[in-house]
Amino acid sequence: LGVGLEPTGAAGGLLRRNGSESKIGSGSGSDSRFRVKHELLGHKKPIAFVSWSPNDRYLLTCGNDHVLNVWDVESGTVHHKYEKHMDSVTSCAWLPDSERFVSGSIDKHIYMWHLDGRCIRHWKGSRINDLAISRNGKWMVSTSNEKKFHLFNLVMDTETIVQEQESIISLCLSKHSDLLLVNLQNQKIHLWDLNEFFECCGTPDALPTEPVRRYRGQHEKQGRYVIRSCFGGSNETFVVSGSEDSQVYIWHQQKGELLKVLSGHSGTVNAVTWNPADPYTFASASDDHSIRIWGTSEGGH
Repeated sequence: LGVGLEPTGAAGGLLRRNGSESKIGSGSGSDSRFRVKHELLGHKKPIAFVSWSPNDRYLLTCGNDHVLNVWDVESGTVHHKYEKHMDSVTSCAWLPDSERFVSGSIDKHIYMWHLDGRCIRHWKGSRINDLAISRNGKWMVSTSNEKKFHLFNLVMDTETIVQEQESIISLCLSKHSDLLLVNLQNQKIHLWDLNEFFECCGTPDALPTEPVRRYRGQHEKQGRYVIRSCFGGSNETFVVSGSEDSQVYIWHQQKGELLKVLSGHSGTVNAVTWNPADPYTFASASDDHSIRIWGTSEGGH
């Protein structure tokens, strides 16, 4: 199960994926109930990932049927279908212009697409687990089943590799794209500072060699599922993550201290996402087939 909130949060939009269907819900205010606005039926096999466009107009979905769909959020209809991958599409991410996006697959290919259906760039390498695009659209980060992540300079068309200790299952770039969270297969979470490397346009001397922080507290064992983490709170003060023990963990981003462990789910918590418009709420999605909206008091921040 996965979950995503609209980038602006203006319409209170929430996306839920489960199996081969996606549902868009909407609501406003902390006490309102979400209602289903659209039920998106277009994939023939389970959906792996969903992504809102930066301008809130489109929703991108990809999955095990090797296909990507771009949906018109207002009408709930397919804007375009993209077919080129030869295996499950595991991840996708928008560029800031909301007209281009990238997709990564188990078939070892990354494609950059235009909304009109054109494939405009292509990379070949390893089986893709996850990928992300920087806020300025100049960098792409990807990871595979190997113990490393890749940094692509989309302007200069270069690629740099950073080594990790364990296989990476998911990643998350901060709002300003200077920090990178990576979830490892042993359920550890590492924070990498990419600011100097990006500022120096990818100069090898500025490449980080170690994560700046390690977040601990979860049961550290070999994981069986994809677990995602994210930044949240005012100025991205917090790091929040799901876990295989059905709980949600919150750390102080800079200090690395475990602040809270939230119980409520009865299955693996696969994904979390912080509300981009409200620094005091976030959502979690679980294999128990539920989404929970969590709120914190302003005093707690």
